[in-house]
Amino acid sequence: MANELKTGQRPPRIVLVAHVFHPSVGGVEITSDILARGFMRHGAEVTVITNTPEDRPTRVFPYDVFRRPSPWRLLALVRRADVVFHNNPAISLWWPLVLIRKPWMVTLRMWVTMPGEKLSRFQRLKYAAKYRIIERADVLVANSKVLANHVKGDVEVIPNSYRDEFFSVLDDEVRAPLGIVYLGRLSQDKGVDLLIQATAELVGEIDGFTLTIVGDGTEREALETLAEKSGLGGAVKFLGSLGPEEANRILNRNSIVVIPSRMPEPFGTVALEAAAAGCVVVYANHGGLPDAAGEQAIAFTPLDPASLSSHLRTLLSNPENVAARRKDALAHADRHKESVMVERYYAAIERTLAETGHGRNH
Repeated sequence: MANELKTGQRPPRIVLVAHVFHPSVGGVEITSDILARGFMRHGAEVTVITNTPEDRPTRVFPYDVFRRPSPWRLLALVRRADVVFHNNPAISLWWPLVLIRKPWMVTLRMWVTMPGEKLSRFQRLKYAAKYRIIERADVLVANSKVLANHVKGDVEVIPNSYRDEFFSVLDDEVRAPLGIVYLGRLSQDKGVDLLIQATAELVGEIDGFTLTIVGDGTEREALETLAEKSGLGGAVKFLGSLGPEEANRILNRNSIVVIPSRMPEPFGTVALEAAAAGCVVVYANHGGLPDAAGEQAIAFTPLDPASLSSHLRTLLSNPENVAARRKDALAHADRHKESVMVERYYAAIERTLAETGHGRNH
């Protein structure tokens, strides 16, 4: 089959498995759609299988989407496929591969187990089994070096892309040289409280700086209270959730984006979105954020608002440095456009088709 497909007798049939998919919103959901459309541009026939329901269809896709298929339908879809691609492991949808051997490719986009997480004996056994399943894939990919080191064997690193149709430098916006932005979910693990503490240290030292917080979540009220008590006053604004086009406009009106995550992010696509909009990224130096942010970005010590404040103070006091890093940020973003990611993933799909089909560890 692999040789037939290589000679062009017919395009490959790719089953893309995503545990979560539209209308859910997140990295797996976005990359699944980007890759499915990209594979189709290569001539492939693509089918998406997901556990995410959709009571009322709100979006039409150029490929078939099967939501929570019955066991018989799932078996039939896998049997018809030339290659099965799990865009992040979906173990509940993996079992047909035990019965029907197909070339199998897996991408790691999230932690299987969080680094340092305390697990019960039962959980250790459960996740050990999950790791063994994942590591049997014919081709295994991760979106960052830290995730690649999270499993055994040879793992290719293919970084995430960003949505380059939405994020770019706009000519009609005036950029504030002292403008700082946070873009993302307002939850405890994202560390926005650390950013508020760090910027509060700049009050009275750096005249005219601003902090704009874009996003919503369970911590918003607590963060607004913290900002008020920290003495930021009118220097901080909470804008709530915005669509990608408006978020891009906000980024274009500012110069610095901070990613203060408490948890080690597996990647951090927001770093690419910020770079594409011409912002300098300052990030917590753990997880996959160094890969996402690039060498031109600035790392601070995780969970340390004093370290973050020190780096922000230096940047805001040196506009020439900011301008130089902004230029390098655009070059970094260019290396992570959607087309680049799609090309690398399609090459990995072709490599999967060429494998013997007996798994990497057999």
